[in-house]
Amino acid sequence: MSHLTKLLLRIIMTRIRGKLRPEISNNQFGFVEDRGTRNAIFTLSMIIERAIEMKIDLYLCFIDYSKAFDRVRHDELYKILNSIDIDGKDLRIVRNLYWDQTAATRIDDDIIEYKPIKRGVRQGCVLSPNFFNIYSEMILRNIYDLKGIRIGGVNINNLRYADDTVLLAESESELQAILDVVTDDNMEMGLDLNAKKTECMTISKNAYPPRAI
Repeated sequence: MSHLTKLLLRIIMTRIRGKLRPEISNNQFGFVEDRGTRNAIFTLSMIIERAIEMKIDLYLCFIDYSKAFDRVRHDELYKILNSIDIDGKDLRIVRNLYWDQTAATRIDDDIIEYKPIKRGVRQGCVLSPNFFNIYSEMILRNIYDLKGIRIGGVNINNLRYADDTVLLAESESELQAILDVVTDDNMEMGLDLNAKKTECMTISKNAYPPRAI
């Protein structure tokens, strides 16, 4: 990506940030101004401490995605950006510079064919983290009303740092209900959960044998 292109995309990012930011929930700590890993770790630690104080069992599922940033569908992302009223001129520039790409199939020294790239946010692009955040935000909105753990009158069933996601609930069945929705909605939008690297754990005073969720 040329320096001129990077500059142009940074200008666009400055213009559209005001539209993106209100759409991102407080559960997301990645690539959000005034938030970071420390805030995410602190929040999760406080939830765990509070659950222990209240003698509430806490069930957690740490989700691992398979190449999440590479699987973002351009057509779905465009629909999302259009739905939050991003300026049409900025959208057209993004489509021209960001998505109208092709990949060449090469065998030895011969290029066999060019195919359009329809997925993925670009590495090193200032827009990519923000685009992934808004993409994943729209996917996870379907779980907001599902029961997680209530702290200070607030229902919390997920915390995120970009694609690193932890689901929270007070029972195995409630965690399973959240995970089922997350799995289905992610598959519908092209994101795959890595079952082998997705881990669940329980924090409780009682002893529970290991179980698959």
